[in-house]
Amino acid sequence: MPGLRFGPEFDPEQYELLEFHHRGGEAEVWRAVRTGHNGIRELVAAKIMLERDPSEVRRWLGRWDDVSHNAHRLGVTDLVVPSFLLGPSPHRPGAAPSAGLLGYQISPWVEGVPLHTWARGQRGGPVALAEVLVRLCRIVDELHRKRWVHRDISPANVLVDAQGLVKLIDLTFLAPLDHTLTVAVFTPGHVPPEAEQVGGFPTTAKDLFAVGTLARTLLLPDHGRLDHRLAAEQARAELLAAGYGEELARWACEPLAREPDRRPAPLGPWAARGRELLRTHRPVARTTGLAVLPDRSGRPLVVTAGADGTALAGPGRPGRRLPADQGPGPVRELAAGWVGHQGELVVCAEDRSGTLWVGTAAGWWEAARGVSGLAGAVGAAGELTVWTASAGAVRSYRWAPGRTLTGQEHPGCPADRVLAAEEERPGAWLLLVEHRERVLGWRPGSGEPPAPLGPPGALRAGALARGSAGPQAATLRTDGSVQLHTVGSAVSAGTEIGDGEPALGVAMIGHRGGPTIALAGAGGVRLRLPAGGASRRPRWWRPTLRPATRVALAMGDDWRLCLAAVVEGELQVWQEDPAYRWQAVELPEGP
Repeated sequence: MPGLRFGPEFDPEQYELLEFHHRGGEAEVWRAVRTGHNGIRELVAAKIMLERDPSEVRRWLGRWDDVSHNAHRLGVTDLVVPSFLLGPSPHRPGAAPSAGLLGYQISPWVEGVPLHTWARGQRGGPVALAEVLVRLCRIVDELHRKRWVHRDISPANVLVDAQGLVKLIDLTFLAPLDHTLTVAVFTPGHVPPEAEQVGGFPTTAKDLFAVGTLARTLLLPDHGRLDHRLAAEQARAELLAAGYGEELARWACEPLAREPDRRPAPLGPWAARGRELLRTHRPVARTTGLAVLPDRSGRPLVVTAGADGTALAGPGRPGRRLPADQGPGPVRELAAGWVGHQGELVVCAEDRSGTLWVGTAAGWWEAARGVSGLAGAVGAAGELTVWTASAGAVRSYRWAPGRTLTGQEHPGCPADRVLAAEEERPGAWLLLVEHRERVLGWRPGSGEPPAPLGPPGALRAGALARGSAGPQAATLRTDGSVQLHTVGSAVSAGTEIGDGEPALGVAMIGHRGGPTIALAGAGGVRLRLPAGGASRRPRWWRPTLRPATRVALAMGDDWRLCLAAVVEGELQVWQEDPAYRWQAVELPEGP
């Protein structure tokens, strides 16, 4: 805890813990301060090994001493070189330290944040991203020229400061190319398909692949873990779906090649080429949020959001509008609905900075900051309720005509992101949330604990639907697999659907004989319809085979379904006719 002291055996109170930073593997990282004998105070990063076995502690200390000696000898610019000490456990000032000893890795404190954190909050655009990547590649190339490899490059081990300067940290596994390995390192999402082998030799190819994963992190900071088995294929599809061009996507995937010899080395020329591509890159107007809302006449109104803010389209658009300015910039998620007896259109949007906005014909309002994930709907009371996560907790916001937006925190369920929300009965909601790569189903206010759905793993999206057999959830993993779960108190392993074809988007709605599920992917749009007639198995319908990235489903007052999708960057809409046969909907042209 903050305030505890530690240090070497001869000076056990030399350092004071100030603030916990993060935990990784068998260690905790703290911001600490060292007070020298001359009274000068120095900020440091203290990595505390939690290993208690004395022989293991000394083995780690021996390895660290070698690392420190070698790193100092190499003299690689912007490689943060640590020092090491062996001392008693952190203790209160003046208290007798414990008899056991811990290993401590001490590094100069860097006023920066991990690369993925910086990428999510940066405002410098593609040019700033390119400069960070060029600086990282210079450090790695310099290390490789001296025939050493880092072996553990990941977003957490690359720090970026406010000026975009880069430091490479955590040299625990630094190794020369001509020495056999005594330990293999595997950081999920950042290691190549070829695995390190104890007794084998390290290669530069592992660092090259890891830099490729970090290039993807810079370009797609909101995406989850990369599947190392299909890294180049997955990254290319994601980059194209996000609006990057073919040439830039092809460049970014070069270090992710399955064959090690095809990865660019040295990295400097590759990074310089990417810098030029990013300098001339003009983002395609891309859709990241999508909602379809049939009006009272059954005409679909489609609300889109993305790099250019929000827009309306579809036959239900005449007479409907949202302010075009002074609202959110690039949008990540949206929720929309017809509110009140007059059917006022209300749109809630989460922008890229994590700010929640509410928009009506009268204007945009900033409702909250620091939110993650957005889901909701108009409930039985005619109010639009949206759910999001903020500071690790679930929050709701309600909007009704003539009222002030009201927010409420709901204790009882930890949440990093809200994926989906469904009103089961008036005022009673079911949520799908993500917490530490676990999916949880939770009913706020019920007193029930959150119920895990499926195994842990990085997620892209989720959806919920009511049904006669109870609520069901669909989860979309970052590898494109989709699982269907029955939400209950017990852990639901889920059933995989989609016949192994990777998906980029998912939507679901409860309707008639069971849930209808829409999937978008490189193979087009697929609609999973409930079993009907003599068949007891769900049916699949493909309205288009052209690559699609987003889908949305909704049901009108007449029980007919509407389907909207972003197909090769263009909006397409389908709707059931009065005989419940699917028909394409012509979208009006013009503003």
